[in-house]
Formats: sequence, C-alpha cells, structure tokens
Amino acid sequence: MSNGEQPIFLYKISPKLYRYIITELETNFHIQPYDVQLEAINKDEGIKLIVRFGENFNHSSEQFFSNEQLENEKLALKEFIAKTGGQCIQVLKDDYFNKMTP
Repeated sequence: MSNGEQPIFLYKISPKLYRYIITELETNFHIQPYDVQLEAINKDEGIKLIVRFGENFNHSSEQFFSNEQLENEKLALKEFIAKTGGQCIQVLKDDYFNKMTP
C-alpha cells in the first residue's frame, strides 16, 4: 500500500458497515462470513474497502467510498456489493470445481 497504509479488518473501523456488507452478501448471494475477508483503509475523506475472497483469499475487489457516500448515498456501495458478490460466487464455484476435478 502506498504511504505505508496497511488495511485492517473492517469491523474494527466500522462494525455497522461490516454487518451491512455481510448481511447483503448473505441475503443476496448466500455468501457466508467465512468466505470473505473485509478490510479497509481509513482516510480522512472516507474508507477504502477491500473484499478478499477465494481459496486463500487471493482474489480481491476494492473501491474508495467518501464519508458522504457511506452516510447518504448507498447506491455506490450497493453496486460495489453486487459486483463483488458476483465475482465472489464465480471464484468460489471455480475453486470448488478445481478441487473436484481429478
């Protein structure tokens, strides 16, 4: 990460946002909390979200959200969750079939 910024678990920065994302992933994509790692880099202007998934969590999706987007405009966050959920499902399916292939 630039400037020595290290991501930390999202629930330490914003437990409410963590629960919201996990609930959306479970409800809409049947993705369980143990299938993803939610991390974030907290900045003055907002939060950079990083969602890791797949075997060994080697796939990720990330996006920056301003404080205003997180508080007032949920559309960008919902779009990010939908995009990430779709990617995660595909990777989980691919990982499963790779394991099952002799």
